[in-house]
Amino acid sequence: MDIRENVSLAPLTTFKIGGPARYLALARTVEDVRKALAFAKEKERKIFILGGGSNVLFDDAGFDGLVVQVAIEGVERDRTAFIVGAGENWDALVGQAVESKLWGIENLSGIPGTVGGAVVQNIGAYGAALSQTFQWAEVFDTTDARVKRISKEEYASGYRESIFKHHEGRYAILRAAFALSDAPSPNISYKDLAQRFAGREPALPAIRSAVLKIRAAKFPDISKEGTAGSFFKNPLLPREDALKLQAHHPGMPLFDLPESKEVKVPLAWLLDHALNLRGYRMGTARLFERQPLVIVADRGATAEDVRTLAEFVQEKIRRSFKIEIEPEVRIV
Repeated sequence: MDIRENVSLAPLTTFKIGGPARYLALARTVEDVRKALAFAKEKERKIFILGGGSNVLFDDAGFDGLVVQVAIEGVERDRTAFIVGAGENWDALVGQAVESKLWGIENLSGIPGTVGGAVVQNIGAYGAALSQTFQWAEVFDTTDARVKRISKEEYASGYRESIFKHHEGRYAILRAAFALSDAPSPNISYKDLAQRFAGREPALPAIRSAVLKIRAAKFPDISKEGTAGSFFKNPLLPREDALKLQAHHPGMPLFDLPESKEVKVPLAWLLDHALNLRGYRMGTARLFERQPLVIVADRGATAEDVRTLAEFVQEKIRRSFKIEIEPEVRIV
């Protein structure tokens, strides 16, 4: 395992933003992870565990510690379950599941990043959440340098939440297992999918194809512009409060969630229809024209501009609706 010094972090993220990491280690095995974390301890440096860089914004000054990019590969199939290395590409896994005629993660098609990153974020889209299929994760615990297993019961703590978010830096995810199903179970309750498949039950490949097309129409091309997708979590409100807000803004949809009894309020709708902020720009960053929940950065943009825009949006929502919103993107 090689540990490099003063490596630019920008190329390792989809935002294409970030100064240098003091040290960077590429970990392809469990032993690599062990050695990298021992190195950080020896040097008395803080650590950051990085996957595909699709949900992180690094500071312009960089990271004065050790960034460990986990690149452990491998996909094993145990009947209808997949056991997958943390460094595997998430969307490639979804494609493999669909080709294998296994249901459960097809609505999560097109989400960039690695399996490890997907597990940390408890990703969700179009009425589905990773926690619905998650079984366990094998992790390296930095507190005692041991490999452990995080169970399904320990894992999920709500909408876009997981145990790993509440113990950031403690666990390096090595592998994860997902339980899928060979029984057809299309989840097309989400508005965009319900409209596309009105009156018919779609096949598994059709759902994946539809989700990919919907995402392509809503999200920027990361090969041309910097972004980490949806920058903020949608706010969750008690049903009574959500209905009161809806009464003040007729036409605003509300969404039930698999992980919460609260109701999801679509932040993009508020930013667009109530505040007219679609396309709003501050410096080198703007709210995407087709989906204002997404912050887009020009090539050569600064993390400062992205943070300034994000703080502006948070304050605007706070003043207008008395709702607190928080970033989904990890700001380092």
